[in-house]
Amino acid sequence: MIYADSFIPSHAIASGIMSFIDRSLGAVGLAHIGGIDKVLYSIVIIAVALLVAFAIRHAIIIALRNILKMRRSELAGQMLDLRISTKCTHIVTPLVVMSFVPWAFEAQHMIHTVLMRTLVVWLYIAFAVGINSLISLIWLRFDNRQNEKKHPLRGLLISAHGIVWVIVAISAIAEIAGKSPGALLTGMAAMSAALLLIFKDSILGFVSGILLSQNDMIRVGDWIIVPNTPANGSVEDVTLTVVKVRNWDNTLVMLPPYALISGSFQNYRGMFEIGRRLIEIDFLIDMSSLHKIDDTFIARIVGKYPEVESFVKESANAHGLVFNGGTAPVNGTIDTNAGLFRAYLCNYLLNHPCISGQEYLIVRFLPPQTEGVSLQIWCYADGDAVSWVKYEAVRSQIIEHVIVTASDFDIDIYNAGAYDIDIKDNSAATASVQSDQSSHTSPHE
Repeated sequence: MIYADSFIPSHAIASGIMSFIDRSLGAVGLAHIGGIDKVLYSIVIIAVALLVAFAIRHAIIIALRNILKMRRSELAGQMLDLRISTKCTHIVTPLVVMSFVPWAFEAQHMIHTVLMRTLVVWLYIAFAVGINSLISLIWLRFDNRQNEKKHPLRGLLISAHGIVWVIVAISAIAEIAGKSPGALLTGMAAMSAALLLIFKDSILGFVSGILLSQNDMIRVGDWIIVPNTPANGSVEDVTLTVVKVRNWDNTLVMLPPYALISGSFQNYRGMFEIGRRLIEIDFLIDMSSLHKIDDTFIARIVGKYPEVESFVKESANAHGLVFNGGTAPVNGTIDTNAGLFRAYLCNYLLNHPCISGQEYLIVRFLPPQTEGVSLQIWCYADGDAVSWVKYEAVRSQIIEHVIVTASDFDIDIYNAGAYDIDIKDNSAATASVQSDQSSHTSPHE
């Protein structure tokens, strides 16, 4: 039986399949229904091709998985987690089916053309899935092993995936239309303005992600504060279109990457890297409690605080201001109770185990205000004291120590019914508000 005018070839296998179908249709009384034999032939051939492809693909998957499990390496574990063997073998199915089409259907027939174009598109898609899985594996290994600075590379990963899919989409459309990809790209050039408008956020995000990474402006794990936004927390993820920030109260804030590029933001990474954090505290002192002192007063202070004895002796020998220079000096005078108190506080801070002696340490008086004269302490917490909880503990300890020791020097902290301690941030008038905010806006460890 020869089907020269049909889409079915005349070789022995095709003829045998058609003869079997004809006999089967005759047995059930459907032999004279036009075209049903050809439909069944097409279904049988495609079903057989898919079954063969399924068997071959799963045999390859099982073999690859067993090999990876035997390796017991980090790379093998990552390949198993990302299901690389499953994703990369998608390409096997269209290839196997394509091998069936030439001998199962006549090359000149429309069915052959439609099937081949469909399988080529399927092949493109399977190829894209496999390539993207390999890109994900490369990104994962680099992010885990080489990206020690935690650069935000997820946006680049998404961009690479997007580029692969754009290439596949153009190639698939060109295959369906029967034109070359170059001719299709030429026609799409006219749509570039519309595409730029549609994908404006993605393009801006992509460029911003590159700038953030290239200039090392932000990393996953950085604590940032972005003005005019509720963002005040740790960076959890940076993608093509969004920067995810977990605030100190565990709320999540989503920002477009270009919001960080177009404006300014504060990054606390440097503080944590160097291991030192500024402590700046202002105390309002009652000016009427400041006075000159005599030898009796000095002797009483030295008896209670022996650590200032060396400073007193040095001041007596110098006959004036004692200032030993450097970034963390002990300075003060023995002329007034305020000068001796400053010297004592410098000595106290320099001997504090959580205060750095390698950064600026200043105890000074600022110009008088209506409420009194401001005594300012400027020093740096050191080591693990930069973490939020310990930082606040050290800061509170200093405040408490100043309050309870000031009276020994006959110094009165300004008191209007309660201690009014100003945690200075550009203006001493906003003391109580900033003190409350400080406990909420300080970066966590």
